[in-house]
Amino acid sequence: GAADGRVNLMGSVELIKGDQDKAKAREIYLQKHPGAFWVDFGDFNWFRMSVEKVRFVGGFARAGAVTQDEYLAAKPDAVSEFGPKIAAHMNEDHMPATIAMVQGNVPGMEHDPENPITEAIITSVDSLGMYVKVTREKGIGFLPQSFKLRLPFPEVAKDRKDVKVRIMEMTNAA
Repeated sequence: GAADGRVNLMGSVELIKGDQDKAKAREIYLQKHPGAFWVDFGDFNWFRMSVEKVRFVGGFARAGAVTQDEYLAAKPDAVSEFGPKIAAHMNEDHMPATIAMVQGNVPGMEHDPENPITEAIITSVDSLGMYVKVTREKGIGFLPQSFKLRLPFPEVAKDRKDVKVRIMEMTNAA
């Protein structure tokens, strides 16, 4: 949504012409999109982008520029690859623990019997923490209050096992 972070890449795009280069681009694409049968259609083309500028949009009222060197030096988050599986597991089997983590680690979210948290759904997980969509019983009129918040880990998680340790620490401390 509009509150989620994203980047705009600006630069020059050129058609990939050599058979070897096309084969390499196809291989990379199919690793990320294994069911992409359209890559073999006759009118499918491969392009290469030379990134010249990167604009970070962090969501509501947050934005900034990223230099080409910063962009090229960036590494994928060590945990985000496993994030969807971690989130699904936590949402299916451990929602009370997620609610406890929110109540115990986010100021203003302490247990409130007058307006309890009824749902806490983890929407994404990375090495620094997780985004959680929280729903409270009372909102405006008859609608519940729902919002997304950031729940940071106390320390950086280096891998999937580390995430489990951080979540257990946060749950036990709640």
